[in-house]
Amino acid sequence: MADPNDPHNPGLLPPSPELVPIARAEYPNYYFPRHGRYFPRYRFPPDLQNAHDAIPLPSVVPIDREDMNRRTMQHNLVHLCLGSHYFGPFQDHLGSPNGKLVVDIGSDDGRWIEDISEELPHSIRFHGVEIFPSSPTEAANNHVRFEVYDFQREGIRNAEGSVDIIHARFQNIHIQNWDDFLKDVAKCLKPGGLFMSGEFDISLESPDGRSTGVRVIDHMYNQVQRLMVERGYNPNIGREMEEKLRTITDSAGHPLFTNVGSHVYTIPVGVDADHPSQVVREISSLSMDYMRKLAQSLRPFLLSFGQAQVEVNGLLNEHNYQLERVRAQLRYRCTWAERRA
Repeated sequence: MADPNDPHNPGLLPPSPELVPIARAEYPNYYFPRHGRYFPRYRFPPDLQNAHDAIPLPSVVPIDREDMNRRTMQHNLVHLCLGSHYFGPFQDHLGSPNGKLVVDIGSDDGRWIEDISEELPHSIRFHGVEIFPSSPTEAANNHVRFEVYDFQREGIRNAEGSVDIIHARFQNIHIQNWDDFLKDVAKCLKPGGLFMSGEFDISLESPDGRSTGVRVIDHMYNQVQRLMVERGYNPNIGREMEEKLRTITDSAGHPLFTNVGSHVYTIPVGVDADHPSQVVREISSLSMDYMRKLAQSLRPFLLSFGQAQVEVNGLLNEHNYQLERVRAQLRYRCTWAERRA
């Protein structure tokens, strides 16, 4: 987290209560190894943070450098497909007055904030929130800050009614209790403030919208979804988000959101060397590489359920082999809503 007392960065935003700068020497304390990858120690309850070998993984995918490469690829893929770093009525919520606050929940390595903050006036402030210190913890300028804490267990630390936009994407493999999270989002948003969600389906389909028909591909994603549900995740939250935002209420039964909208982007996956559009060829190739990376990041999760290494490795190898031989597509589901006044 940025230090507001740093003489080299005057005017930094003050930190949230009880947060302190993280020294780089402390970074290893946030991770633990399992199946050759690294996972977030602080997703465990405090009494289990030193007993992680005997309990299930605290996340679906690792948080190591290899997975940060996958997340950067994911960020670039979405930008290439959308032609923008945002969707829906994002720009409409950035008008006057100055000093708008945008909070990015699950900011990964901070790429979304870093890229979009370069496009927008410096009067707009950005906070990135993540459970591990992969995001830059020294502010690049005085309108960007990254904080590290468990927003699921502790709640979003911004004050009630203080945030103009909350952006959360790629969270279907991280957030477990979506009702609690969305109520927390509503609490922190100003009346009329904007919530933005973007989620990839955890599956592939054929160009006609049906299953790919390739047994190993369909089997792998069906298995991942089933195991996610067993661990308390909702792999279909992208499909369900619009209805959830329309129906979620406060304790008195009053709707929390209004002006709900959505858009689904269809992303081609696989080698398509004959397509006349260079952009489509690039997207198809990048998405295939992304799905390979995702499969490798899912390996520890599959192993954590007791499957033999030879079985999991064979499944992933065959998945990657078939990706080069099938025409498939991936859905990216964007949903937005405004906080009801």
